[in-house]
Amino acid sequence: MRSLKINLGAALIGEELEYKENINIEFNENNIVQHIGNGFDSEGIDARSFILLPPLVNAHVHTGDFTFPEIGIDKTIKELVGDPNSEKYKHFELYAEKIEEGIREFALKAIRHGIRILLDFREQGISGVRKAKKALQNLNIDYFALGRADNFSDLNELAKEADGYGLPDFKYHSLSELKIIKDLFAHKIRAVHLSETRRQYLLEDLEEIISAYSPSLIIHATHFKEDEFSLARDKSIPIVFCPRSNMWFGVGIPQISLAYDQNVKVLYGSDNGSWISPNLWKDLELALLLTRIQKPGSNYAKNILLSATTEAYKFLGISYTIEEGNKTFPILIKGEEIFRAKEKYSAIIKRASDNGIYNLGAIQNIS
Repeated sequence: MRSLKINLGAALIGEELEYKENINIEFNENNIVQHIGNGFDSEGIDARSFILLPPLVNAHVHTGDFTFPEIGIDKTIKELVGDPNSEKYKHFELYAEKIEEGIREFALKAIRHGIRILLDFREQGISGVRKAKKALQNLNIDYFALGRADNFSDLNELAKEADGYGLPDFKYHSLSELKIIKDLFAHKIRAVHLSETRRQYLLEDLEEIISAYSPSLIIHATHFKEDEFSLARDKSIPIVFCPRSNMWFGVGIPQISLAYDQNVKVLYGSDNGSWISPNLWKDLELALLLTRIQKPGSNYAKNILLSATTEAYKFLGISYTIEEGNKTFPILIKGEEIFRAKEKYSAIIKRASDNGIYNLGAIQNIS
């Protein structure tokens, strides 16, 4: 992309996603924001019908099972994804030659929905991580492979190539093995599925998990209550909510409003590609709707957008926010009724993906 100036109907600016209308932004050829100005620039490309947003982070996915959509609809979650004897693993074998293609298709769809970053629980050991990285070569996406040692003897090699460890549940390894994993992945992401089902919640001990594994990211927390949220907050462990997945598998509804009220760091993920599409906007809207049930009259819309962008960037130690001097890969959405909306953030969550999402490179074709 060459250096360009664009005139925009609005944009979400800076770490706080400040909504500003009628502005012009200049980018250099390296996607660095050179200038943000009020009003319109006579030399700028006309994109006044669009709103510019920072890209989304999908903080929990399983890209591999996108290869075989909608399998086992009549089966339980344990039968479908309970490793290593689940339907998913059987299909990994059946579709062995198609896995890379499925992973790449997942990523391409994610990009079309304005997602720049994926955190992937990549099964199949070291070969699974290698397949994914090969599949995603030359795509405009930042990919974090959270590997899994199905064969514990591969752990050292896995620690060299994976960006973190994706623990399927607390009982998957012994306590001694978890401590080894904690040490080997001490400077990488250590994520864990936790309290996804009611049964898991009753069996698991959060303090023990923190002691043995020291997770840097908790996935699901569907059945967490105030005490667990408070402990996660005090230990600075973000929680990734996957509301569409939880409802599809019938495991429960996460207490999203309570997490925000407890000042927990919240992120969002779409989870398993076989059953849930990569369109994270659907999870953000569902999260907003659930908070309205959990706390009538509330408005967590801005919190939710921050979770899918700024908060996720902070966790990963990067920043794609739209501010002068910052490198970013922003997305464009149609303004339309959002410009007329009284509450901008809820309008963006509910309407952003209605009329297509575009990257900055497409601006000259769509303006």
